[in-house]
Amino acid sequence: MIQLVQVAVENEMDLALAYKKSIKAAGLLGLSISTQTSFATAVSEVCREVIDKTHEGLVSIEIHGEKEPFQIVAIITYKEAPKVGSLEEGLKYARKLVPQFSFSVLNGKGTITLKMGIPRACLVNSTKISAAKTYFENVGPNTPYEEVRQHNLQLFLINEKSELALWQSEYLNQQKNEFLSVASHELRTPLTILKAFTQMALKSECSPVTLAHLKKVDAQALKMQALIQQLMDISKLENREADYNKEQIDFNSFLNEIIELIPQLAPLHELIIDLSESVVVSIDKLRIEQVILNLVGNAAKYSPGNGQIKLSSKSNSNGEVVVSIQDYGIGMSPEELHKIFDKFYRVEQVSRKYNGLGMGLYISSKIITDHGGKIWVESVEGSGCTFSFSIPLIFIPVEKDKVAE
Repeated sequence: MIQLVQVAVENEMDLALAYKKSIKAAGLLGLSISTQTSFATAVSEVCREVIDKTHEGLVSIEIHGEKEPFQIVAIITYKEAPKVGSLEEGLKYARKLVPQFSFSVLNGKGTITLKMGIPRACLVNSTKISAAKTYFENVGPNTPYEEVRQHNLQLFLINEKSELALWQSEYLNQQKNEFLSVASHELRTPLTILKAFTQMALKSECSPVTLAHLKKVDAQALKMQALIQQLMDISKLENREADYNKEQIDFNSFLNEIIELIPQLAPLHELIIDLSESVVVSIDKLRIEQVILNLVGNAAKYSPGNGQIKLSSKSNSNGEVVVSIQDYGIGMSPEELHKIFDKFYRVEQVSRKYNGLGMGLYISSKIITDHGGKIWVESVEGSGCTFSFSIPLIFIPVEKDKVAE
């Protein structure tokens, strides 16, 4: 298939333009005057129906066939208009003008194809087809209107390609999420069995060497369980299937509960706590705990042992509480800061030294966004990072009798 020319059809002036381009294409290929007229008239009759009843019409004049006999083909596509019946009734005359005619509609997009065989006597070959294509590529617009239409057609085609690329991207993302969901569920069953038998073996009598091996197996199984849970979280969060059990709580009390867990997560680091006045928030405690422990775990992983990690909170004038986790580790460059919350992104120098899939920060960002907050990072390369997130406060009105007291 070789495309010679395209014409967008939206009004009566486009109808004349489509006719003119069709008859010129047929003429360049050496078709007789009567055949040129029949082909161009059929194209214009279809375009008339498209203009009257639909949207976003587009005519493509093409040559089909790799060798003789070739065919000259017009493919007219359009977007269906709501509350308008089929175009078929208005295409009866066009059907009579060309030997091959097809009509179809799929997902709101109609396609009408007109085909005519090119006689061998026309001596059409690749050179002649290439010359016709070159003519349409180089010929300038004959009128100001045609110049505007050519410009609009280019914009239309760019927009159509962008929409197709967006659809393909969304489709691939959907397929990836489906794979992650299925894979993570399938991996959970054998892992659960592995952990169960490992726990049973650890309780049985065995040699010190075997016991040490079993403990290593159990530790690795726990890591695998965490990775599988992250895969499931991504699938649920992106498909908006995550269940949040939100409740109104005193935020400082909640933070103090988490602080008790941190020494187990970062036993080699000194933890500094700086909490603001107590506030009330509405959160899913398990999910926000997941975010904080992930940020603290990252701070411990990417900063030297015996260093400091600071966890602080403060209320701001926007009616939010802001939690910050600061470390004094390797830090990040400005380029890395822009990508750090992307799915599966890992800093290059980090990926060489530390394990991970680059999912924790992405999941954390989705959880905070679903809580109506924001998450961000500030860093100076070589001087550590400060990860912060905000959560809206719940303002509980004071009862009148308590005000009077």
